[in-house]
Amino acid sequence: MKNFNVKKGNFIKSNNNTTKMMYHVIICLIPIILFSFYKNGILPVIKGSGSVISVLRPLFLIIVPCFVSILTEYIYYIIKKDKKDLNYLFLESFAIIPGMFIGLIIPINTPMWLVIIAAFIASFSKMICGGLGKNIFNPALFGALIITVFAASYIGGMGGYLNSYEIDAISSATPLSNLSALGHAGSYNELITPYGSLWTFFFGNIPGAIGETSSFLCIMAFIYLVINKVIKWRISVSYVLTVFVISLIIGLTNNMGLWYPVFCILSGGLLFGAVFMATDPVTSPITNHGQVLGGIILGIITIIIRYLTVFPEGVLISILIFNILTLGINYLSNRFSFNKLYKIISLLVVIIIGIILTIIISNKIDYNPNSIKDDTFTVTDTEIVGNSKIYYVTSQGFGGKKSIKSKITMENNNIVKFEIISSKDSYMGMVLDNNYIDTIINNQNNLDNIDGVSGATYTSKYLKELTQKIKLYDRSN
Repeated sequence: MKNFNVKKGNFIKSNNNTTKMMYHVIICLIPIILFSFYKNGILPVIKGSGSVISVLRPLFLIIVPCFVSILTEYIYYIIKKDKKDLNYLFLESFAIIPGMFIGLIIPINTPMWLVIIAAFIASFSKMICGGLGKNIFNPALFGALIITVFAASYIGGMGGYLNSYEIDAISSATPLSNLSALGHAGSYNELITPYGSLWTFFFGNIPGAIGETSSFLCIMAFIYLVINKVIKWRISVSYVLTVFVISLIIGLTNNMGLWYPVFCILSGGLLFGAVFMATDPVTSPITNHGQVLGGIILGIITIIIRYLTVFPEGVLISILIFNILTLGINYLSNRFSFNKLYKIISLLVVIIIGIILTIIISNKIDYNPNSIKDDTFTVTDTEIVGNSKIYYVTSQGFGGKKSIKSKITMENNNIVKFEIISSKDSYMGMVLDNNYIDTIINNQNNLDNIDGVSGATYTSKYLKELTQKIKLYDRSN
């Protein structure tokens, strides 16, 4: 009979547990919520816009989904005949987390009934997967995706990501929507100046969801969470670095400055997603190699969605796709754990894919900052029917410089018919509902005397400018 010698080994013990980690996350979210309360609630009132309801809306956007998430889990346990008390829901299941994140990532003007649906979907998807620690997808992202896919136009018509002051004060949509409308290229004055400066982006006074806008607070949260060993820093760093490098190359090859990749990083929900969403311990890779590999893949997916699809943001969908790929990344990284050559090869493969993608996008973008043209007005086609001239026009709207496509019929230099073929302008619905097109046609020779549509000031202004330009164009042709 063999004798086995049992020896004491060295073991690393961590004081971290799920409860402490969740508390750290909530601590980091509090400044972000307070900043949004100021930016989207208090500041509009100071600027002369907004009401008591709009002041409290940022808080309601957090409180309501939190309550729905807790209630959903409570009812779920009742149905399963496994009733849990509030102590369990708060301290062990952390039922509040999906709802809190829902409020942080959806547009601020999302109707409350849609907020409730998103929070219910998020919490229910968590529970049917087995509860905390067993979810396949990030629950909040899944809930937000459902409502943004099926109700994007409706939410946009309600104001989208803009608070009551931004609706009248900013001449374009969110920065990434503006970038998309410009064909993903433009000058500093076109992409950044409408919102202020890069410092405005950094500190967060730009349109966006509650959790997205303040890059400064997201970076501070990242540092805090890394120091307290709550998140996997390799995912965040490799993710942001990948997007930065690809954007840098795209910018430099298309005559844009170093400000361009900085703009791409500070816009939208990239930093918030990199810190709070992509690092979810349940749905992200477990090995160091897998985390770096996953971060690069996540960056590539985000670039693909931003530049090669109709979705200007990309972070929400990218992280959900990343969640699906995590199982495969874990499998490969575990297989490669003792083989450095395979690790290097896997990293080289995704880097080569990133290089190929960068070349494709760089060649796809056609931007010449020295060309002189009015890119807010383009006649794409002309038809002559009898005494009428029909112009197909692309023009500026609230969604960007090429966000409205129109069909305008003219006779004797007068507009007789004005049709909107398509629009990326969130406020076009309000304009059409007020029969503003008819007002423009009836007053086309006296446009200065007609007011804009309340709540759609810039869209009204752009349609009046389009009317003036098409009349001049018709006269000269």
